[in-house]
Amino acid sequence: MKKELKITGLVISSIAVIILLFAWKNQSESKNGVNQKNYEIVQQWKLPKILEEISGISWIGDNRIACIQDEDGIIFIYDLKKSNIQQKVKFAGNGDYEDITIIDENAYVLRSDGKIFEIKDFKSGKSSVSEFKTFSSHDINVEGLTYDKENKRLLIAVKEEDPDDKPYKGIYEFKINQKKFNPEPVFKINLKDPLFNDIDTKLKKKMQPSAIGISPVNHLIYYLDGANPKLLIADGKGKLKKLYELDEGEFEQPEGITFNPKGELFISSEGNKNNPTILKVKFK
Repeated sequence: MKKELKITGLVISSIAVIILLFAWKNQSESKNGVNQKNYEIVQQWKLPKILEEISGISWIGDNRIACIQDEDGIIFIYDLKKSNIQQKVKFAGNGDYEDITIIDENAYVLRSDGKIFEIKDFKSGKSSVSEFKTFSSHDINVEGLTYDKENKRLLIAVKEEDPDDKPYKGIYEFKINQKKFNPEPVFKINLKDPLFNDIDTKLKKKMQPSAIGISPVNHLIYYLDGANPKLLIADGKGKLKKLYELDEGEFEQPEGITFNPKGELFISSEGNKNNPTILKVKFK
């Protein structure tokens, strides 16, 4: 009888351990909507030192990505198959350039003060450059730019405090055809959303978008935070859906995001301690 009780006790203990491990696993993967380490790095490219401060990327096609870094007014075309820079396109002098998006043969580059550079036929060697002012505030700091194909507009994400100092980070539009900026946000990242409950920092720092992208497959909006590495996903109407915290060892300072036509995601990181990188990432 004692032997049977001992065996029964062992079985119960084993079941309890399994339940605790399962609960711990679920908690580590998701707490209050924050998904941790729920992704896989499929492939990595180590970039040359000239891209040490890579700040934005955009898919061109034929396994090539247009890159910018935040000091020089140069577009670097990087070939993923050959793992090297194929072309450099100078469009302006020194400046704090934060993101890039490609529309057909034209490139659009965002400077941190909100100024947009339109570089027509940027790969031709005979490109023309136009500049467009957006925000009127001199204290603005923006880092995210992407093309919203469905609405024929550029979307601009504010990194620091919104111009109106509200409890959100605004997403603003610049209409391509009219070359017109809308001073009212078309989307808002609500910093008081429950998704941010476990982010232990000041309200304005709970999400500091360093890049923005739209998946060509499911049309979800992706926001990247480079200061405290994480990825925020919203639906096409701006409603927040998921938040993923990223490992700082793998994403040292993620500043760029783009998709290929299949919807595969690429994230670039600056190289403060290690090499700058482009990572192909799959979220589970």
